[in-house]
Amino acid sequence: MLLTIEDMLDAFEAGENLSGENWDDMSEALTAFGIPDQNIMFDLINSCRKNNKDIGSLKRYFSMFFNAQMSAAANSSMISEDYRSGKYGADREFQLYYNVIKNNTITFLEEFALNNLKKLREENPEHYELLTEHSKGWFHDNNWLDGINGANNSLIKNRVTILKNNIDHLEWVYENLSDSTSRRSLNAVIKCWLTFDYIDWRDITVESHDVVDTAVYPFYEDEVFIDSGSFIGDTVLQYEKFVNNKFKRVYTYDISSKSIEQIKKNLAHLNNVDIRHKGTSDANTEMDLQGFDDAFHGNKLSASGSKDAIEKVKVIRLDDDIDEPVTFLKIDCEGFDKETLRGAQGIIQKYHPKLHVDSYHKLEDIIAVPRLIREIDPSYTLYLRIPNPLHQPPRFPAIAYMAV
Repeated sequence: MLLTIEDMLDAFEAGENLSGENWDDMSEALTAFGIPDQNIMFDLINSCRKNNKDIGSLKRYFSMFFNAQMSAAANSSMISEDYRSGKYGADREFQLYYNVIKNNTITFLEEFALNNLKKLREENPEHYELLTEHSKGWFHDNNWLDGINGANNSLIKNRVTILKNNIDHLEWVYENLSDSTSRRSLNAVIKCWLTFDYIDWRDITVESHDVVDTAVYPFYEDEVFIDSGSFIGDTVLQYEKFVNNKFKRVYTYDISSKSIEQIKKNLAHLNNVDIRHKGTSDANTEMDLQGFDDAFHGNKLSASGSKDAIEKVKVIRLDDDIDEPVTFLKIDCEGFDKETLRGAQGIIQKYHPKLHVDSYHKLEDIIAVPRLIREIDPSYTLYLRIPNPLHQPPRFPAIAYMAV
C-alpha cells in the first residue's frame, strides 16, 4: 500500500495527472494506518488535488512516515496468536508474572516482594544496603524503601498496587510492544518490582543506545529536535556524536538557571541551537524550581508559592512555543512527562515526530505513557528500552518509551 502511494506521488511529480479517486485512496490508506486527521499530510493531499506546488513537501513527509514504518517493520517481532499459552520465550515469562499478579491480592504481592527483599538482604547485603539505607530520595514520586522492619516501605505497596490495579492495561502494553527487546525489558521491570532482581534489567541495558537510538529511529540532516528536560545538553551532544551535526534546529528546555549556563558552554560550538529557560507542561503558567541551586538532573517543578523554592520558572505548552515542523521530541521532565506530551499534542498529531519519553519518574508511567502516546496518535509503533543508568551501581530501571 505504501509503495503504491510512493509510486503515485512520483508519477504526479513527473507531470502525470491523478484522479480524485487516487487522492482519496491515499487519504484512506493513511487513515487505515491510524494517522490522525490533523496530520499535515492530509492538508498537503488536498492542496495537491488543485496543483502540484506542494508535491515536494508531501513527498518529504510521506517519505519520513514510510521510512519510519519500514524501520518499525524491520525491528518488529510479532506476538504469536497463542502467546497466552506461554509456550515461547518472553511470552512464557510474561504469562507467569501476569498469572501471579492476576490471581493474588495486593497483600499477598506485598508479602511476596518483602520476602524477596529479605532474601536479598541475606544473599547480597551490599546491594540491600544500597536499595535501603543509601537510596533515600532516589526512588521518585515520594516512594520509600526503608527495608525490613522499616517504618516506610511505600515503594513496595505502590509498585504492586500499580501492577494489580492495571493488570489488563499491562497486558495491553505487552501486546503492543513491537520487538522482543521491548517485551523482555517489560518482563525485567516487572521482575524487579516483584523480586528486586537487578541482573535481568542490567543485562538488557547493553542493548540500548539511550536517547539517540539509530537502530530504532530513522534520522535526517534537517531534523528539528526538541530536547525537553535537557539538563546540561548531554542528549544534544549524544545526537551530534551518533547522528550528525547537520540538523536544521535544536530547541533545548530546562528549568534551572545553572543548567542553562552549562548548556550554553557545552553547546557553544553548535549552530542553530535555541536554548530556552522554561519548563514544559500542558498549561502556560509559572511554577517553582525545587531541588538544588545547581545543574542537577533531578531538579523538578512544584506549585508556585511552594516551600523552599529556588527560583520562579516560566512553564509553557510546546504547541504554543514552537512554530515550525518538529521531527524529534525527547521528554525527560522529572514527573511532568505526560503533561508535556499533552502540551505537545498538536505538534505530535500534525507532524508525527519521533518520540523518546522517559517513563520512570512516576510508577504509573510504565502503563500510562504508551497508552497516552497511542491516544494522541494511534499510528505510532512502540518500543520500551532501559537506557544505561546514570547511577552506578544500579538502583532501579530508568525505563523509556520510544515511538516512530
